[in-house]
Amino acid sequence: MPATEPDIDSRFRAELPSSVKIVLKDEVPVFSMESDVLRNGSFGASFLVLTGSRVIGFEEAVDPVIVSIPEIRNVFTDELFGGGRLMVEKENGEKVSLVHFSRNLISEFAAAARIIEDISEGHEVIFPELEGAAFSASGVPLEERGGRSPLDMPRWKILRRMAGYLAPYKLQIGALMVLTALSVLAQIWTPLLAKKIIDNILKQGEFANSPEPAGDQINKYVIYFGCAFVIIFLTRTSANLLKVWVGGRLIADFRAALHEQIQRLTMAYHNQKESGQLIGRVMSDTAELYQFLIEGAPYLFINLLMFVGIGAILVALHPTLALFVFLPVPFLLGGGGWFWKKLVPLFHKRGNRSNLLYSVLGESVRGVKAVKALGQENRRHKQFTKGNDSLFAVSYRVDGTFAKFFEVMALFMGVGTVSVWYFGGHSILDPNSGFTFGKLVAFVSYMAMFYGPLQWFTAVMNWSTHALTASERIFQVLDQKSEVYDRENAISLPKAKGDISFQNVRFSYNRGKEIIKGVSFDIHSGEMIGLVGKSGAGKSTIINLVCRFYDVDSGSIRIDGHDIRDIKLEDWRRNIGIVMQDPFLFSGTITDNIAYGNPDVNFEEVVRAARAAKAHEFILEKEEGYDTVVGEGGVDLSGGEKQRIAIARAILNDPPVLILDEATSAVDSETEKAIQEAIGNLVKGRTTIAIAHRLATLRNASRLIVIDNGKIIEEGSHETLLAKEDGYFAKLVKLQAENNRMHSARTAYSTDDV
Repeated sequence: MPATEPDIDSRFRAELPSSVKIVLKDEVPVFSMESDVLRNGSFGASFLVLTGSRVIGFEEAVDPVIVSIPEIRNVFTDELFGGGRLMVEKENGEKVSLVHFSRNLISEFAAAARIIEDISEGHEVIFPELEGAAFSASGVPLEERGGRSPLDMPRWKILRRMAGYLAPYKLQIGALMVLTALSVLAQIWTPLLAKKIIDNILKQGEFANSPEPAGDQINKYVIYFGCAFVIIFLTRTSANLLKVWVGGRLIADFRAALHEQIQRLTMAYHNQKESGQLIGRVMSDTAELYQFLIEGAPYLFINLLMFVGIGAILVALHPTLALFVFLPVPFLLGGGGWFWKKLVPLFHKRGNRSNLLYSVLGESVRGVKAVKALGQENRRHKQFTKGNDSLFAVSYRVDGTFAKFFEVMALFMGVGTVSVWYFGGHSILDPNSGFTFGKLVAFVSYMAMFYGPLQWFTAVMNWSTHALTASERIFQVLDQKSEVYDRENAISLPKAKGDISFQNVRFSYNRGKEIIKGVSFDIHSGEMIGLVGKSGAGKSTIINLVCRFYDVDSGSIRIDGHDIRDIKLEDWRRNIGIVMQDPFLFSGTITDNIAYGNPDVNFEEVVRAARAAKAHEFILEKEEGYDTVVGEGGVDLSGGEKQRIAIARAILNDPPVLILDEATSAVDSETEKAIQEAIGNLVKGRTTIAIAHRLATLRNASRLIVIDNGKIIEEGSHETLLAKEDGYFAKLVKLQAENNRMHSARTAYSTDDV
C-alpha cells in the first residue's frame, strides 16, 4: 500500500540483511525498521518488517516470528525496564512478541504499532511524523528528542547569532568601540610620560641645556598626566554607560523574544517542560549573558587592544626582555583552549541541575498547601536539599578547577616577571646597553598592564563559557517549532457558524500511542453535545483538538466546511469560549479577569456577564467589589467563585462555540443549579461541547457521544442511551447513582452518629 506522504522518514526504510530478504522472498515491505535489542535482552541488531500480508520479527540465528495480517486483533507496545517490546494479540487471544527495543526507540516502534494496526483494519497507511533522534551527530545524549547538543554548535555560530541581535544597536556599539580605543590609548601613553620625566628631566638628560627650567618641564608633563587621566575618566564613564545600556537593551530583547516564543510554543512542548526550566531560560540564562555583555565582552575588546599596543611598545623598548614577557602567553592561551573543552560539559551539567532546582523550588512554592496538608515538609526539604547538594557538587568541581588553573597561570607569569627584573637590572648596570632606568620603569609598568588582564583571563573565560552556554540554551528555546498559526492562504473566519465535523480523526500525544482512534461525528450549529466516558477515554483530548491546542495525526476536523488547519488560528480561537475544569485567573481585579479576552469592553457588559454566570452576588459581597484583586491563579477565591468568573469570561466573549470541560465540577449543588440555569440560556444558538462529571447534568444535551479507549461506542440522546439497559452509558449512570446513594448513606450515618 502506498504511503500518503511522498517523504517517508528513513527510519521506516531500514537496510535489510540478505538473511531477511530470503525470508521475504518476493514480498515487498510496506516498511521495515531496525532495532537494537535482541529477544534475550542483549544488545544486537534485529528487524521488524511489514508486508501486505504478514508482519515479521527477525534476528540472526533465531527463527523469525511471523504473524499473518488477518490473524491480528490488536497491536501494542509493552514497555519494559530500559526499553520495550512490540506485541501482537491474535484473534484467538494469543499474544506474540515480535521485536524488542531499547528506550531510545520507543517512539519509532510505537509508531510501527499504529501502522500495523492500520494495515490489519484495512485503513490507508499513514506514516506518522516521528520524534527526532535521541542522540546528536556526535553521539551525545540529547536533553529532548530532536533537539541539539550544545557541544554540536560551534562557538562562532553562537556569536554570529548574537551579533544579529546586536545589529539594531550598531551606532551605539561603534561609539562604544571608539571610546574604548581612546581610553586604551590614554592608558598606554602614561608610562611613556613617566619614562620622559625620569630619563630626560630628573636625570638632566636631553633637556639639560633647554632654556626652560626643569621645574617647568615637570609641570608640563604633569599636566599631560592630568589630561591623560581626564581622558581616561571621560571615555571610561561614557563607555560604561553605553555598555550597560546596550547590554541591558539586548537582554530585554532576548527576554521579550523568549516570552513571546514561550507563548507561541505548542502545548506538546509545554507538557514536556517544567515551568521552572522555562523561567530559568528567561531569567537566569539571560542574566548570565548580561554579565558577559557588560563585563566580559568589553574586557576582551579592551585587552585585545592593550595586548597589541603594549606588545609593540615592549619590543621597541627591549626586544630580549619582551621575549621573556611573552614566554608564558602561549602556555596560557593553549591551556585556555584545553580548559574550555574540559569545562563546557560541566557548565551544561551545572545549568541543567540549576534548572531542576528551579523546578523543585517552584513546586515547593506553588504546592505549599498540599505539602502542609499531607505533612510532607521534611520530605520536601530533603528533596530540595538533594538537588541543592547536587548543584553544589558540580559547582565545586567547576570553581575548584578554576582556582587551580588560576594559580598555575600566576606561576607562569611570575617566571616572566622574575626574568625581566633579572635581565633588566643587569642591562642598566651595563653602560653600553643603552637601557636606562626610565626605560626599565616604563617596561615594568607596561609588563604589569600586559599581565594584569592575563591574571583575569580565567574570569573572562568563565564569563564567556557561562554566556555561550546560556546563549545556546536560549537559542534552543527560540529554535523550537512554534504553533502553526497560519498556513499559506489561510482562511479568515471572523464569525463562525459553528458546524464541526470530525472525519476519521486519529491522534497521539507522544510516542505514537493513539489516544483518539479513527473518530468521526458531526456537530451542527447551535447543537449541544455531551462527551461521556471514563477518565482517560479521550474526552478532553477531543476538546484539545477542537481548540487546536494540538493538530490531528490523520483525518481532519472541519469547521463550517473548512479544514481547521486552513483557518487562521487566532480567528478560530476568538470564536471559542472555554471554561476548563481547573480555570486559571490572572493576578489582577475581578473586572480584569472577566474582561481578559476582550479588554476594551465596558463595565456594564462585564456586570451583565457576571450576572449571567451567577457571579454578581458574591462579587458585590467582596469589600472592593469588582475591583477586588485576586492573587495569581485566583488563590484568594473559592473553587466555585473561580469557576463562575471563568464562565463569565466565556460569556462576555459571546462565542459561537462554547466548550465546557467539567464547568460545574468545583461548585456545590445549589450553585450548580444556578449555573446550569445560566448555561441553559447561554447555549441557545451556540454550538456547545460539554464534559460533565455528573452525568445527570448532560440530560439537556441534544446528543451524547460515549467514548471508550479513544473510540465512539454509543451515540444518541440522554433518554435513548439510558433506555439501553445493557448499554455503556446506562451502566455508567447506574454506577454513579449507586455511588451517590452510598455517599448519602455514609453522610446520614455520620450525622446520626454525631
